[in-house]
Amino acid sequence: MRKEIRGYNEVREAARDWETYSSDLLGDRDVRDYRQLPLEADPPRHTKFRMALNPVFSPSALRPLAPDFQELAENLISNLKTKGEFEVIEDLVIPYVIGCLTIIYKRPQDFDEWRAWGPDVWNAAAYMRGEDVHAAELAHRNRDFSAQSPRDGAVLQTYLDRVFDEAEQRVKDGLDERDIWDFVAGLVVDEVPVDRKEMQGIANVLLAGGRDTVIKLLSGFIWHLIEAPEHADFIRADEEHFRPAIQEMARYLSPLPRMERVPREYAVGDDASRDTDEYVLLGFVSANHDPERFENPEIIDFERERNAHIAFGFGPHSCLGQNITEIETVAFLKAVLPEIGHWRFSIEPAIEWVDEPLADGSTTRYLDKFKAIKIQTI
Repeated sequence: MRKEIRGYNEVREAARDWETYSSDLLGDRDVRDYRQLPLEADPPRHTKFRMALNPVFSPSALRPLAPDFQELAENLISNLKTKGEFEVIEDLVIPYVIGCLTIIYKRPQDFDEWRAWGPDVWNAAAYMRGEDVHAAELAHRNRDFSAQSPRDGAVLQTYLDRVFDEAEQRVKDGLDERDIWDFVAGLVVDEVPVDRKEMQGIANVLLAGGRDTVIKLLSGFIWHLIEAPEHADFIRADEEHFRPAIQEMARYLSPLPRMERVPREYAVGDDASRDTDEYVLLGFVSANHDPERFENPEIIDFERERNAHIAFGFGPHSCLGQNITEIETVAFLKAVLPEIGHWRFSIEPAIEWVDEPLADGSTTRYLDKFKAIKIQTI
């Protein structure tokens, strides 16, 4: 059992102290052989790649897209009205998240392909076969390798090979930049053009990083606002209420429950030669549900004061996509709020709860995953 750092102060300090707890590691070792960038690198390399991607992730680049996001959500909801009943994750949230990515990355032609991968690119092949991947995926995250994992990187790799073959040729031919892959293929970091492995590492963050976590956040909002309509009224009352509501839902759901780090003394050699049992985990759930930091952490409270959660990480490796998440979520809520009073659960939502350890040795009941939320419109 690997060490897990738990508790608000402890996780926050470890996340900030990259010299002790390094991100210089290869994650998802079962499905890829390249590092996510800038995520799996330490400063100064991390910082250089992060700055190179700033034109995509900055608020100034994303805010003008908010009306397009809202229009997308409104169109999806309008189409669902005629059905009378729909499933939130499959029929609304996944198409919305994928549609937003096509807008940001200027790749509308990829919607159907990305949508077919489902909520997690590493389970895309199993998802397309119609398999229920959640139990095996949960076992994988808990390092219970007795369960057969459906994870497979081939679907994503086939896509990346195709688009970067084309993008690299366009850069070589001096053609104008059209989309995200032309942008990535043309990046120069530290006066050196990025190579194919680095392109894949960046693309991995763009397509895999945050996909399932945003899906969980948006699904969580619909689940909670139907359960607690007074919180929908709170958000409607003032546009300034959007942000505290998003921050509280992110804290409560902690969509990324934990993340790997490697103690500096083990961050040596290539990844294949390392003893990954010596890696540690930063327990974001334990931090965001720490009763010493948050009063009644098991309760969703949109008016919570001093909500300095770390659901988006902390320190130099805080979430690169935080701006995307917040702007997408505001646009989504603006489309949902006029309709949600007419939505009811057609059956009890299928939710996976787990007992998550806290720093003091106790446990909290943590909402791990929404498996299905079926809605009836009235």
